[in-house]
Amino acid sequence: MNFMNLSVQNPWWKNPAAIRDDDKLKKWEDSVLKWSPWIKGELKFDRDRIYTLRGPRQVGKTTLVKLIIRDLLDEIEHPQSVFYFTCDLVADEKELFEVLNLYLNWAAAFRLERKYIFLDEISSVRDWEKGLKYLVDTGALKNTSVVLTGSHSIDIKSSIERLPGRRGEGEGTLDKIFFPMKFSEYVETLNPDIKQFMEVNGLIEGSKRQEILSDLFEGKADLLQSTLLLYQPEIDQLFDQYLITGGIPRSINEFFTKNKIDSSIYEIYIQSLIGDLARWNIPEMPVKQVLRSISGKLTTPVSWRGITDETDIGAHVTVQKYVTALEDSFVLNVLYPLDLPKKTASFKKDKKIYFQDPFIFHALHSWASGFTDYFESANLYLSNPETKSKLVESVFHSHLVHFMYEKHPSDVFSPHERVFYLKTKGGKKEVDFVLKTNGNQLLGIELKYQRQINSSDYRGLTAFEKGILVSKGKYEISGKYATVPVSLFLLLL
Repeated sequence: MNFMNLSVQNPWWKNPAAIRDDDKLKKWEDSVLKWSPWIKGELKFDRDRIYTLRGPRQVGKTTLVKLIIRDLLDEIEHPQSVFYFTCDLVADEKELFEVLNLYLNWAAAFRLERKYIFLDEISSVRDWEKGLKYLVDTGALKNTSVVLTGSHSIDIKSSIERLPGRRGEGEGTLDKIFFPMKFSEYVETLNPDIKQFMEVNGLIEGSKRQEILSDLFEGKADLLQSTLLLYQPEIDQLFDQYLITGGIPRSINEFFTKNKIDSSIYEIYIQSLIGDLARWNIPEMPVKQVLRSISGKLTTPVSWRGITDETDIGAHVTVQKYVTALEDSFVLNVLYPLDLPKKTASFKKDKKIYFQDPFIFHALHSWASGFTDYFESANLYLSNPETKSKLVESVFHSHLVHFMYEKHPSDVFSPHERVFYLKTKGGKKEVDFVLKTNGNQLLGIELKYQRQINSSDYRGLTAFEKGILVSKGKYEISGKYATVPVSLFLLLL
């Protein structure tokens, strides 16, 4: 490794304005969708901390890092304080130490008060935490903020656990999860009128939204919520588009630029995922079979053995291993049933498996099913009311996970402790989703993505003191349980 390899990735060392020519930022500036994720404001650079930023491939982690660097360069005196390095070609902790040591020795000549280090795709580096640990222990990272990004949860999580007491302290979490764009962000970014309404009425802030949601669980209406119904046609149209593009910036920009998404966009994601799984010695074809089985069982409770029987995989423990790897790669979300008396998950019973994002679903469902025109496959899937409702349920679950993470932020957050489904013995009462609050209160949410809502649709919610029925289009605040359209509910979530 030589200094030229470092300087080529940090052109702002010579001229701070060079950041404006960065390919990621130029694409961001030229895009229809200029998304500035909320998580950007969660990283504090006035203290010595080592952050991790995890999320799925193609979600925009590198673009987010470059946006942060751009803002930092506007604020600090010495551009040499900012060091960015993509770790794709760094083999192990020795090479990583060499890279960091080379930068730190060079930067020492400038007598910098503070340094900002960004290591992109750190999970590509074998035993990376050892190189970082040595630098922390020797004091080389004093007065330094560090951000590590990666696309595999378990890799970063297991490695970072080997750095106890070496990551800094203070308010807020150190391990950030960068989810795909929520539907609310989608609407705010793509519809200026709705965004203005939400800004004027304080709905951009999470506290006001949570207040409205709390009222809904009490069966109470809010004037702002009622006023939002005036925008229902626009919100529903955006929701239909969201079911195509998901919250992945590249697919959104492609769709709103060309009115379709080219197959190459889907295949870039698939190839990246296959490459990630290969690093964990997980073969392509069995994973493809598992994804095909899960796609066909979307929203249906399944067992590991039930998936195994639809594949050539010999053991259900192997299927479980593959699903866990896909969950750790931010592809899938696993939802476990609620043990109602204990108010905890029942891990041995059948679980539901959802996809993290609509774009991810369309890419992997089409690939696993043998489709070559991914966009046509996505439209075909959504043209069927039954399969469309399954994807809506998958989207709804991922948003609930995102919501509970924001509401209960923690470096050890697990959705399995906060979000469940209910199916009592004999199937007497079933509820699609159950949320568990900090006060151990259970909130029931029944999703009925259908035109007609009947009194029997509320039956499962009677297992809980508070609940909401989420519909396709019906809005009604009367009786014990409020009924709210799914697009409006997700906008407030």
